[in-house]
Amino acid sequence: MEDTVFSEVKKMLRFRVFCLISIFILTACTRDAAVPEEKVKKEKNEENIVVTADGKITFQIFNTVKVPQEKVESIKEELLDGYDDVQNSIHTNYAPSERINVFLNKGNQASWGLRSELKLYSVKENQYPLVHELTHSLLGYGNNFDSDMGYLTQEGFATYMEDKYGKQKSHSHKIMKYFFDINKTVPISKLIDLNQDDAYFRPPLTNQEEYTLQWMSYIHSVSFVTYLIDTYGLEKFEGVYNKEDLASKIEEAYGKNISEIENDWIAYVKESQTELTYGDKLEMRYFYDAAFVIDQIDPKYFTRE
Repeated sequence: MEDTVFSEVKKMLRFRVFCLISIFILTACTRDAAVPEEKVKKEKNEENIVVTADGKITFQIFNTVKVPQEKVESIKEELLDGYDDVQNSIHTNYAPSERINVFLNKGNQASWGLRSELKLYSVKENQYPLVHELTHSLLGYGNNFDSDMGYLTQEGFATYMEDKYGKQKSHSHKIMKYFFDINKTVPISKLIDLNQDDAYFRPPLTNQEEYTLQWMSYIHSVSFVTYLIDTYGLEKFEGVYNKEDLASKIEEAYGKNISEIENDWIAYVKESQTELTYGDKLEMRYFYDAAFVIDQIDPKYFTRE
């Protein structure tokens, strides 16, 4: 009898042990099949990370606008190509961040390029100025992304790079001819004056006049910078990019004072450019809205002193 009871107890213990082992194995397998959340996050992050060929900069993309992964892959290629294009342009003493976060955002606000992040808008519409903002991040802006050195060369060159390598074209020379023809131009001396340039490049943007004046200032800067580069080369422009006392630096680099070289630029644009066609204006989308507002801007912004 005792042997029988003992035998039954042994069977019961064996069964319980078997069940415990089975549960352990099943749990382990289930965990492996589900994949730990940390691993999923890591793999997801790796999908959105790209490193430059020279290993100097890592871009991490944050797809907050939730575009398809194919679009993210396309932006990776744009970042790598843009990096190479900027690296092969001018050189500065600025050391960019080793890691730059790239945020793909909703809406159509102005994009930004800062030391360690790019904020890109209008991504779904394919109208984001990636090369422009990347130029800021890689070459520096002011002393520490401030306005200490003004805006003209920095915004002018970033837009020049976007025109040359990016998707958003400024049509700057053609539009400048239009401004000259209607006598609505901003003196370069005002655009480089540290006491006045905020009103042009960084107005409060509380009304359409301020938006239009800012747009006009960017067009002036890229047209002027493009003229300098196309006429005198990148090496000379490198000597004036993001420099304080810009008027003196321009005279030192080009052998002409700011007024003389401005007159050369004006003459070049007037002689080399044709008038905007109806098709040109339609292609720009924003042209007619801006043209309507220009006459409402306070004339003081265009007055030569």
